[in-house]
Amino acid sequence: MSFDDTLVADTITSLAALFGLLIVISVVGGRDDGLSRRFLFGLRVLAVLLACRILDWTTGLALFRFVTIAAAGLLPLAALLLTEGLLRRHAPFALKFFAASGALLFLLLALIPESLAEPWRMAMLLAFQFGGFVAIGWLVMTRDRDSLSAAENRTVERMALSLLLILPFMVTDYRPGLFEVPVRLGGIAILFLCWLTIGLGRASLGHRDTIGAFAVIALSSVFAGLALGGIDDLGWRGSVQGVVIVLSATLLAVIYNDSVSLTAEKRRDSLLKHMAEGDLTDSARFLRGLQHHILVDGALILPAADLGDFDLKVLARALEQAPVRSLADVQPDAPVDEDIREQLAWLFEKYEATHVLLATLDPLAVVALNMPAMASSPGVEMELRAVQRMAMLIAQREAVT
Repeated sequence: MSFDDTLVADTITSLAALFGLLIVISVVGGRDDGLSRRFLFGLRVLAVLLACRILDWTTGLALFRFVTIAAAGLLPLAALLLTEGLLRRHAPFALKFFAASGALLFLLLALIPESLAEPWRMAMLLAFQFGGFVAIGWLVMTRDRDSLSAAENRTVERMALSLLLILPFMVTDYRPGLFEVPVRLGGIAILFLCWLTIGLGRASLGHRDTIGAFAVIALSSVFAGLALGGIDDLGWRGSVQGVVIVLSATLLAVIYNDSVSLTAEKRRDSLLKHMAEGDLTDSARFLRGLQHHILVDGALILPAADLGDFDLKVLARALEQAPVRSLADVQPDAPVDEDIREQLAWLFEKYEATHVLLATLDPLAVVALNMPAMASSPGVEMELRAVQRMAMLIAQREAVT
């Protein structure tokens, strides 16, 4: 089967969408709950559809055409099952019947040879999918927001945001048979859905951030595609295909990068993990646990007896004002008293430390530790303050008992 430029563009875009789906499946597959299983079902149906569609284009075998149409007929049902899980309520029976009977109908229609079935089969499939997604969008828009948590509402809104792109782009996938377009755009919609899904694990990203980032990527891809089209004189069809190929490749790269970052965040051996898993029965043992932490190069617990070279009153005053001190506090422009600066500078120099924590105030005990500059960040500094506060609470509990 010979390739033309349109088929090449379609294949590349669909391959990018397939790889994006596989990345998301690997991320979601590690979660074992009902909602994730519903989502995985939909993602796998999409992956099968894309894989068989590509094989159908490249081999022309009727088996792959059959599976493609059957999988496409399953999409509204898969989306409805996911929506029920997200909204935590059942969809109307009529909508369930519509989705289930439609899936069965297209399983049967997929058996009809292409020469006898097109273009009316594609028209029916488009109407079925479009009607199903519109009904799902209506369910989402009319949901009871008060019955869902803020995180659940955020997830539902992300899915609704993807529908805004899926619905118009889905129409372009029904070529040939209904009309001609330079390239199918359904793969772009799937990649956008994958990106939104990965973004659900990063709560700091809001809807505006996501839309803004997508707009930047889309405009950059348009610029690159049009520039390539102008250089090679590809014409408007070739330029559109270039834009879509660049956009799909860029989105795939962003999805992979975000999935790696999300996985790294889950694996990150943060100081909060020490708080969650450390020994809370004794403050000394809790603090000694820092000695083996990956972010800390040694942690010395220094009671008052080991601080004979220092002015304990000045040290106690310094740590009472700020229980966690760092090298930044001994810089010339730091807003600290000169005697405090001198004591801290000597403490950091003697024990080759970058940070000092107040363990107990009466009697005075401190923890001197070294955190490499590259490992230190605002987030880690905040975690260090949380560890210090936990140690103080443990010590106060010991004093009471």
